[in-house]
Amino acid sequence: MSAKPLDSHDRVVLSRHADLKRRSQGDVLVLPERAIALAGSGSEILLLCDGERTLADVARALDERYPGTEGLASEVHRFLTEMRDLGGVIEAPFP
Repeated sequence: MSAKPLDSHDRVVLSRHADLKRRSQGDVLVLPERAIALAGSGSEILLLCDGERTLADVARALDERYPGTEGLASEVHRFLTEMRDLGGVIEAPFP
């Protein structure tokens, strides 16, 4: 069973066990005992997860890059919740 979905005010950062790799055949998130091929804007989303930006900030940054993309904020939330459930990102501790 997965944890609760992330909230738009949550901040996430790559897990210390995760490594984002750029490959000629596409970007890959490398985790212990698995690698996840990232499609679309997956790597862009992860690169914005610095522990300072909220999910809303990440969605806003992508909206500036791709204006008018329908459902972008919900896709960012879904993607990061899935990455959190897989161990790729963690909720950032409060400063």
